[in-house]
Amino acid sequence: MTPSRFSLQTKIITIIAAAVVFVTVVSTFIAMLLTRLPVEEEIYRRALLQAKSWANLLVEQHALQNPDSLPAMLRQRQADFPGVKQSDVYLHGSPHQLVATTDPKGDHLELDNVQGIENYNEYERPDSGQITIETPDGDFWIISTPLHDQGRVVGCLNLKVSKARSDVITLDLVERNLLLLLASLGVVIVVIHAFFLRSVRRPVKEMIRVMETAEGGALDVRAQSSSQDEIGQLAEHLNRMLAQVENFNAELGRKVQEATAELAVRNEELKSINEELFETQKTLARSERLAVAGQLAASLAHEIGTPLNSISGHVQLLGRRKTWDDVSQRRLEIIERQVDSIVRTVKQLLAWTRKFDFRIEPVDLRRLLKESLLVASPALQHRKIEVRMDLPRDCPSIDADAGYLQQVFLNFINNSMDAMPDGGELRVRLRYPAAPFADGDPHEVSVEFSDTGHGINPETLPHIFEPMFTTKRMGTGAGLGLAICQQIVHQHGGAIQVESEVGRGTRFTIRLPLKARKKVDAAASRSVVGSR
Repeated sequence: MTPSRFSLQTKIITIIAAAVVFVTVVSTFIAMLLTRLPVEEEIYRRALLQAKSWANLLVEQHALQNPDSLPAMLRQRQADFPGVKQSDVYLHGSPHQLVATTDPKGDHLELDNVQGIENYNEYERPDSGQITIETPDGDFWIISTPLHDQGRVVGCLNLKVSKARSDVITLDLVERNLLLLLASLGVVIVVIHAFFLRSVRRPVKEMIRVMETAEGGALDVRAQSSSQDEIGQLAEHLNRMLAQVENFNAELGRKVQEATAELAVRNEELKSINEELFETQKTLARSERLAVAGQLAASLAHEIGTPLNSISGHVQLLGRRKTWDDVSQRRLEIIERQVDSIVRTVKQLLAWTRKFDFRIEPVDLRRLLKESLLVASPALQHRKIEVRMDLPRDCPSIDADAGYLQQVFLNFINNSMDAMPDGGELRVRLRYPAAPFADGDPHEVSVEFSDTGHGINPETLPHIFEPMFTTKRMGTGAGLGLAICQQIVHQHGGAIQVESEVGRGTRFTIRLPLKARKKVDAAASRSVVGSR
């Protein structure tokens, strides 16, 4: 569930309202504590004045001479002063006499001449005549006021005054204060809301609109702001940033366009070079295959050249005899022409006789394998063949002829492509030390070419390095590629191993010595292709 999002205005107003409410509650509590005591003192002072006023009124109206009218008069006075809960009138004598009360069932206390009055919660004399005590529960004052008649004390008026009146007045004051604070809070919220609408929310929404438009690609949009405060400065900085981004984007677009155009030209050139290089490598591979054919021609000429010369000589001698009839003579001429044709063909094959002329130098096999795969990359991509390379960086250089080795590598790559007409995976792996053969030398490296093609039949596998042996259809191969590769690897002092499984693919492993200069020279001196 996505959490609810509140605007900045809502958050600030909520924080201010919470702060004001908190301050209001605290101030109200403090006001109650601070107001209660003054209010209570004011009620006490007014009760004292009220008690004196009642005492004087009772004497002036001669109410003491008519005790029956006193209760009604006292109840009327209590109605005018709600804080008084009970009124008692005593006349002095022996003993003192309660002549009137507003609560006949209440507790009546004559304060004058009462023993142990000091044990009450409060005992004081507000003036020379009045005595005040506080009830044990702390809820009432009992105020005793003397009644003077012709200069002498004839009795006393006792009033029981409630302190709850102070709580009512305090609560009323606090409520008024609270209402005033809440009204002030409402005014503050309205003012803040209006301020945010005009000075914050509107310009912020304008900047958000500009940024959303800029995200859509229109970098020429600008934020409109007339204020000079921080919001206005922010809008101004946003406009400057958009201008810089627009200029940078234009410059970047121009440079990217130039770089793209140049890269396109380079790619076309590289593509053309790769195609030419691949064609050259294919031509070179074909030439090397013809060299093997020349080797075979030399061997063939050596084996059949002398017999053919003998046959040709005897045919010529027979042709000179005059005893042959016309039919026999024509047959001898046919035989002689066919022998000449065979001799001419052998001479043409002898023209291909040559030897491999290696140029030995340090060769980085990792780099050479990458270049070979780059040369074949257009054809690999066209055949939808995925290439996986495992070429460690710590493999040392070897003594070899880079051109002939690349010819070998390209031949294996081409064979893998022919084995995977519908696509597949070609894995090229360089291992150092070399993958061990039965007679492996630890100072060697090995190169593996593995494909996921149709594989080679077990019956065919022993013959794949024989010249002129091929399983390809007519016109697609002469059966010389692997023979040439084997000869080149052998002259480098190495060897080739093949493993294949029908339906799962083939793996060729080439083993090459690290220091092969002497081996190459010795093998090259023995590798005279053809006959003399």
